[in-house]
Amino acid sequence: METLREAFDYPFSRLDPFGAHIDPPSVAIYETVVVKGPDADPHPYLAANWTISPDGHEWTFRLRPNLRFHSGARCDAAGVAAALHRLRWGFYEDRQSWYWDPVDRVEVESQDTLRFRLHHPCPNLPSLLWGTHTAIFNEDLRAREPEAFGDRLADGTGPFRLTSWSPEHVVAERWAEYPGAPAKFLGSTGSAKVEAVEWIAITDEVERLKALEEGRIHCLHGPVPSEIERLEGDSRFRVFRHGQRSNFYLGLNWSATELGFDDLKVRQAISLAIDREGLVQAAVGGHGRGTWGPLPEWDPMYEAAVDAGRKKDAVQADRLLNEAGWVRSAGGVREKAGQRLEFECVIQDDDVHRRLGYALAGQLGQVGISLLPRPVQPFKEFYSAVEAGPASFINKWLWQDAMDAIIGFSASWCRPFPNAQKSSVPELDAAYHAWVRATSHQEMKEAASRAQHAVADRLPYIPLLTPDDVWVVDRRVHGYQPYPATLYPFYHSVWIEH
Repeated sequence: METLREAFDYPFSRLDPFGAHIDPPSVAIYETVVVKGPDADPHPYLAANWTISPDGHEWTFRLRPNLRFHSGARCDAAGVAAALHRLRWGFYEDRQSWYWDPVDRVEVESQDTLRFRLHHPCPNLPSLLWGTHTAIFNEDLRAREPEAFGDRLADGTGPFRLTSWSPEHVVAERWAEYPGAPAKFLGSTGSAKVEAVEWIAITDEVERLKALEEGRIHCLHGPVPSEIERLEGDSRFRVFRHGQRSNFYLGLNWSATELGFDDLKVRQAISLAIDREGLVQAAVGGHGRGTWGPLPEWDPMYEAAVDAGRKKDAVQADRLLNEAGWVRSAGGVREKAGQRLEFECVIQDDDVHRRLGYALAGQLGQVGISLLPRPVQPFKEFYSAVEAGPASFINKWLWQDAMDAIIGFSASWCRPFPNAQKSSVPELDAAYHAWVRATSHQEMKEAASRAQHAVADRLPYIPLLTPDDVWVVDRRVHGYQPYPATLYPFYHSVWIEH
């Protein structure tokens, strides 16, 4: 059996729509209603086509005929609607997921037709339906066997079906009954394509690269940063590098009032003490960008004025901390009313986060702040540690559409999670409300600009950097194409040359 072997830089989360993280196997096993193409436009996927009513309040999607889940169960409009309903309401006890806010209801018009009725015209609706958090699964099967779904069971409609799962190793075999993908950029399926994909978690970046160079794997995500230029010149490999749809940030728990994290001056001081380009060098070898605002510069909603003119200013950081009553002690760590400005920072236990956490600790130490990194295994254990309410943490969101992500991580109504720092900024909330209610691209752009300025100025969390997304692939592998617009490569048309 011809098998593609790919090394990933994290242990794998369960292949459950409500798992701790979305990993590469999910895009081989599950599909979405539409798919985001390299042109950043929606393309047919489970939906063959769609229409929009003249007033923009209704979107009607016609599904491809005779769709089935891997189990053989019918994937008709009722099945898709059941999965979407569960995804809309299943993450929280008392409310829907925030990115569903423009939608009033989803109706089954016929066996192959779904109608989305909106509260208002929403040009951004495709971002809901191509997102990895709305991948379609067999809700009937999951409801019957919730404990098995995601490791022993993963019933999707994608070109591969799950064979085995563990945190270290996932295998999926090509589904012989897959009807083919309608989006042209995904390619076609056929006899020359790989028959299975094997994903291996190799969390040490040196070992991951060694496995590639020794031929034990065909491709990897996250090479050793200092080796990227050498790999780009190595004729054995292709290197795909583009700006990642992500942002590393420092979350300061606003409930930690004894540390002053509810005080804007303290948050401003911490932000001004950070040399972001120094963090980029330390954490990812210079392959990324420092960020003062929440969006990476390659996002279409990025507002350049948010970053313009901002720079490290240790003198101003010292002044603000002094004004807030935090003065240096004889030992160098600031104190206020007997409380040291010393606190734990939960980080993910991987190469990049460890380098980032300890580099940040060194920088803050220069202004009298003692940050103590505590590495925790990603992802389930890390999120549990963050939800427990530590004084601070470093997180990285990874999302196809950045504005939809930052709402979750900083809107007041998303507390206590994913807004785990428990922040609340009224002008930011107002910008987010304007975003979800936007009826045109111009209104979206204006709301996104307001939100970015509010994050950079009010600091519900402190943005740090966005890394490059780097994939390295053996040149004998064809049809493996990471796109900047999506999170992970698709596997529909991958084949290996001999």
